[in-house]
Amino acid sequence: MNHSELDRYLRAMNETEAKQLMLKHNVNDIASAPRRHEEGPFRMPDSPFFTDGPIHIRKHNRFAPMPLHYHDFIELNYIYSGTCRQTINGEEVVLREGQVCLLDSDVVHGIVAMGDNDILINIIMKKETFTSSFLSRFSSQGIVSDFLANAITENTNHNRYIVFECGDHGELHWFMRSLMCEAFGDRAYSKEMIYNYIMLIFTELMRVYTVRTNSAGDHAEARADLIQVLDYIERNYRDCTLTSLSRAFNFNANYLGNLLKKRTGKTFIELVKTQRLIQAAGLLANTNRAIEDIAESVGYSSLGFFYRIFAEQYGATPMAYRNEKRSGVR
Repeated sequence: MNHSELDRYLRAMNETEAKQLMLKHNVNDIASAPRRHEEGPFRMPDSPFFTDGPIHIRKHNRFAPMPLHYHDFIELNYIYSGTCRQTINGEEVVLREGQVCLLDSDVVHGIVAMGDNDILINIIMKKETFTSSFLSRFSSQGIVSDFLANAITENTNHNRYIVFECGDHGELHWFMRSLMCEAFGDRAYSKEMIYNYIMLIFTELMRVYTVRTNSAGDHAEARADLIQVLDYIERNYRDCTLTSLSRAFNFNANYLGNLLKKRTGKTFIELVKTQRLIQAAGLLANTNRAIEDIAESVGYSSLGFFYRIFAEQYGATPMAYRNEKRSGVR
């Protein structure tokens, strides 16, 4: 299957869509768990999706609404064509062609009936696959990637989603189409290709900085570009203060501090400390600089304090961390 054949395949009406077009209500083609109560959201089970591996790719059936539901797996929605109007945690979210929405497990969401030109692709992954394959590669490169990598797994309320504004990122769309060609075609080694395309897609998403994150009850002005705020901290971690940060983004300092805590789960001071220690760990592993010089270069004048917080973060002293990194033990 090539990209032209893929387009024809996606736009063709399947049997379930034909039924939904006629009946005007959802026709369930996936066995679902019982609803908790008649009108409430239902839990969608894992078992029907992962009989052939930990990643499942499918086209969302058009012409009827998808009722509110939630599930244990990670879901990535890709708007191949048209638009998609969803309700996520009680909030209306409109996704447009080229956008990607990454949903945590247990997020309650539903989809308004989609029209003929509206094509949504669901990429669903077992959470352990997402964690082991993706987070291990990106969780220690900076607080921007740290936020993106941990936004899904560290929020104990499991009510997060991220919308990636990637309409102009041609490489991402090429990867997406090639992924779907493997998923919907019949070529040899398709599983291996799907896995590798998934990694390329997530790597490309890391380059997409205009990100919208949900936060129930936020006012419109609270939808600041959080990734840009974190990027500012990442670039100015040595001498950044909450006051200088709030001035850079025209926010009240207390408001911005509360927003960071609400969105990331960390205070401003914790975010700065995280970035300083990430930088220090990189210098310890990859240079021969004295530990005291490294501590000072990342913003710590007290060597004893640096030793203490580094050990709290990494479970080893700076010298032990350096030795273990170089010996390959860690």
